[in-house]
Amino acid sequence: METSSIYAVETKDLTKIYMPPSGIRKVLMRSPVRENILAVDSINLQVKKGEVFGLLGPNGAGKTTLIKMLTTLLRPTSGSAHLAGFDVVRQEDEARKVIGLVTGEERSFYWRLTGRQNLNFFAGLCNIKRREIPQKIDQVLDQVGLSQAADNMFYSYSSGMKQKLSIARALLNEPQVLFLDEPTKSVDVIAIAEIKRFIKELANGEQKRTILLATHRLEEAEELCDRIAIVNKGRIIFCGTVGELKKTLGGRDQYLVVTNGIDKAGCKGVSDKYVLSNTMIENPGGNGTIEFSFSFANGSNPLSSVLNDIIAAGGTILSCEKKERRLEEMFIDIVSGDRN
Repeated sequence: METSSIYAVETKDLTKIYMPPSGIRKVLMRSPVRENILAVDSINLQVKKGEVFGLLGPNGAGKTTLIKMLTTLLRPTSGSAHLAGFDVVRQEDEARKVIGLVTGEERSFYWRLTGRQNLNFFAGLCNIKRREIPQKIDQVLDQVGLSQAADNMFYSYSSGMKQKLSIARALLNEPQVLFLDEPTKSVDVIAIAEIKRFIKELANGEQKRTILLATHRLEEAEELCDRIAIVNKGRIIFCGTVGELKKTLGGRDQYLVVTNGIDKAGCKGVSDKYVLSNTMIENPGGNGTIEFSFSFANGSNPLSSVLNDIIAAGGTILSCEKKERRLEEMFIDIVSGDRN
């Protein structure tokens, strides 16, 4: 493919429709599902080599289904996907050799084997040459900081250590593309910090691996990702940098004006005139000082007009500040808008 030199991950109209069971399968499964479920709807995605790309979306948005198709665990209904130039359907074996997958609910390790023994087993499945396996295992254990606990039984590992071992296993075959499906799910704060640090090291190291990170932790995406895609109802409703998302929703920035000499009714009149949204008018001290917060629903920014009207009504502006919107607020805005 011509684009294989540019993109590590590329999809075209990638679609997955879950069909309801029929015949004997319907009887055995006792499935109440009667209609087709469109889980992923014609997704077009391009992730550059060496990029850390975030997938965000509410539960049931289609993120996990998308990752399963990209990692050859699930056949698409239509459309196409390529990993490092390999078609995930027609070149399934080649595609699997260039990927690593880490999930937030890993259950495939053997609990009565040590961490090292587990990795030794999975290294054999990766077709790594036998004489190279010990060195490779030592290398990945050192990368994730588990060298000291390598010979402890897996059942004795904390949730954070189990997740680190999952990352170590995904690195055994030196993948070009690493898929992380909620890697910090159900781990403690210290483990989260260590995993985030490790993701940064992978992204910025000599090999500059391509990382596709699906997460519910919005601060993770903002901190780690070069670009993000917000998925809802199986579709990508935004794709770009966090800065571009802020620019797109910039008209909804929240402002806080502290004033006196004007009452709540006067501020309400200004709010109605400019059709302000997310308004809150408070008198926290019980005196004449009013805290008036708002955003501009229509995307315009007549801030100077709002302030002039407050002054014209007898108010004195004590302070005015623009409150930086968090990614969480923007995520809620864009997903809620897509649902309407």
